Formats: sequence, C-alpha cells, structure tokens
Amino acid sequence: MKINKYLVNKNEKLESVLELIDANKIGAVFIEDKGAVIGVATDGDIRRILLKEKNLNLKINKCINKDFIFLYEENASKENILKLLDTRIRIIPILNKKKKLITVVSEKNIIWNEKEKVISKAKSPVRISFAGGGTDLTTYFYKETGVVLNATINKFTHAVLEKRNDKKISIHSNDLNIKLNFDNIGDIRLNGELDLIKSVIEILKPDFGFDLMTYSDVPPGSGLGGSAVLLSAIIGAFNNFKENKYSDYEIAELAFHAERVVMNLSGGWQDQYATVFGGFNFIEFKDDENIVNPLRISDDIKNELEDSLILCYTGFNHDSGKIHNDQKSKMNNIKQKKYAEVSKDIAHEMKSKLLKGQMDNFGELLGKAWKTKKKFSSKITNKLLDDIYDYGIKHGALGGKLLGAGSGGFFLFYVPTYSKVKLMNALTKKGLQMETITFDSAGLRRWITKKKI
Repeated sequence: MKINKYLVNKNEKLESVLELIDANKIGAVFIEDKGAVIGVATDGDIRRILLKEKNLNLKINKCINKDFIFLYEENASKENILKLLDTRIRIIPILNKKKKLITVVSEKNIIWNEKEKVISKAKSPVRISFAGGGTDLTTYFYKETGVVLNATINKFTHAVLEKRNDKKISIHSNDLNIKLNFDNIGDIRLNGELDLIKSVIEILKPDFGFDLMTYSDVPPGSGLGGSAVLLSAIIGAFNNFKENKYSDYEIAELAFHAERVVMNLSGGWQDQYATVFGGFNFIEFKDDENIVNPLRISDDIKNELEDSLILCYTGFNHDSGKIHNDQKSKMNNIKQKKYAEVSKDIAHEMKSKLLKGQMDNFGELLGKAWKTKKKFSSKITNKLLDDIYDYGIKHGALGGKLLGAGSGGFFLFYVPTYSKVKLMNALTKKGLQMETITFDSAGLRRWITKKKI
C-alpha cells in the first residue's frame, strides 16, 4: 500500500490537502509531524474551517483532530479491526511503536488471504511396557499368539515440519545436535547420520522440499520405545499435508517398515502401536493380524497407579537391536517358548488386576515379569542393574522391571504410597535420578499452525 496518499505534513495547505483527499477516496488524511502521526482531518473538518475562514492557504494543523482512533501494529488483529469497523468507524490507521503510519484499513481492504507459512507439528508419547515383551517378535507370533500390556506416559518426541518453495530438504535433530541439508530427496543416502529419519522420508516420498526438526523429552536409548516414537511423530507431521490421511494402524506399520525393514533394526511391534494409539492397551499379535485392544481404566485406578509408579534412570543407555537379535536367534528353542508362555500368562493376569484395581498384586506381578524377562537373554541385565533392582525392593518397592529390551535405560518400580518417600530417598542417596509419571491417553497428536511470511 502506498501510504503517501493518506499522509500530509502538519504545515500543508488546505488546498493541496483537499486534492489529496479527493484522490485517496477515503475522505480523510492523517497528519504527521517529524514522521509521527499526530492526528486526522476529514473533508468535513476542512470544509467547516473554510466556511469560517474562506482561505485555502490555511495550514492543515488548523483543523486537526488529535483525539483519533488507531491501532498499533502489534494489536492490529482481524478481531480488533472488525470490532472497530462494527462501531461504524470507516478507516483505521495502523501505526508502529513510533506512531509512523504503516497502513490504512477499511471495510473494503481487509486482507483475508495474506501470505502465511503453514507449519505442521506432531508429538507422540513414549510407552512403558508392563508385561509380554518379546512375544511381539515376528519370529515368535508367526507360530504362537503374542500379547503385550503397555501404556503411554506424558513424555513425547516432537516433530516440526515446514514446506519449502523449492525441493531442498533440511533435517535437524536437536537431541543429537546434527543438521543435514540436501538439494532434493534424491540426494539422501543412508550413511550413518540420522538414518532412521532418512529411512521414513524415503518411504513417504514427499513431493515437496521441507525443513524438519525433531526433539525429545527423553534421552536416546532410554528403553521407552524412542525410535518408534520419533518415527510416529515424523509420520504424523507429514500426515497433515496428505489429502488421504494414514490411519493409526497404517502409521504404526509405516514406522515398523522404516525401523525394522529398511534399517534392519531388530525388535518387536509393540512400540509402534503403543505410541500411535496411546493410553492403556492390551495388544495381540498373530500371524494374520495385530489387534490393539484399548483398556478402559477408571480415574481412581489411574490416579493410584500414577501415585505408585516411579521411573528410575540407571545411567546407562541400551542397544535394543543386539538384545533382540539374541532373543530372535533363540526364540524357537523349548526353554524360550516356555518363558514366552509364562510372560504371556503374566500379561493376562496383570491386565485382570489392573482392570479390577488390585494394585498391589499388579505391582508384585511387575517383579515377576522382570524375573521372567531376564531369562530371554543373558544380555538383558548385569550385576549393576540387578543391584539397582534389589536395592529398590529392599527399600519398599513391591516389584519393578527394566523397561525396553534391557541392558540400560529406566527401571519402573511399583511402590505403595506409604513407602514411596523411603524408596525415593534411598535411590537419591545411591545417586540415581527419579521421575514420577502421568499417563497419556491420546497417543499421537498432530496439528497445523501458521506464521506470517
């Protein structure tokens, strides 16, 4: 907008001001002094002065109205503009902090299609697995049914995606402090840097350039399903730009495709379903289909469980791929099958105790699940981890288990309320980091926001 046709100096003569008003078609001008707007004068104001003075050489400051309506630039929202127009104000000057005229708004020139950049955001929750882990491996449930009991908590991995006007691609992992740039999708190669993210981009094959940024509330290798959570968030962000949206099952399967097939990282299926669907789930794995069964947990039970569970960080990260490779290689021997059957029985029993609110029994079964899990592979635990678990039990926990595949990450302890402070103090003295938890019920979220260009 050319603002000169709305703006005059306070010393301008009335004759030239009237000519400007006739040209700008809004019936008024804004009067400035040293670059700042100090008032307004309408054609009516000027004609009233001329009826008295009858002198076109008078200066415009003779008929200035200093008590005028305006909006500062930072307050010039559509809402505020419409409120003023609704009071029959015809024109609204928009000023900056120094009262310099930026633009003039009327009912005829409100811009509703101003240039804005669409930003796609998504976040996906991490999961805690109570029982059944290992039976979600394809090598197991191709022959036997697998079951897992898990839930998601309010810790997330986030993805922020902006479309570009060209084909260039930028990938930024805040957690690893790595930023990669490519001229186009064809330049992306799996070479050891952010390959997990690259793998899902190659599967999705977006036909536009973009800037992608990710960050997480938990450290890598935490045993909380972080890889699947990252992939879920990224797919969710891209899903916002798809006309034919992926379903929750499809998002979980896409994440599995990227991690297990393209990247060839060993592991099960539960992480992908848990993070996408969210909440408490009892998931069944069969050779012909996987089914996510959401559990209806009352607020009382959920609150009691939140009050009784503690996350304890061991200080070690884990390599789930090596552990799962070891499990897969042994999954068909008789002992492993027996352990898997016990693990499934515990998952069924824990589901029952959870639904009925028998929480102390649930906590004890958590410990039983851990003892069974350790038998799947010698790589799952070590003396340091066993010492942490025994220390927790000694100081009040009824049960607990190491989350994820094993060898590091977080312990999940169940402790009755009356022993909680005792346990937390003991773990603190041992130099271990603890966190309480709250449960997530929504799973993967995705949304769109905008910013002006």
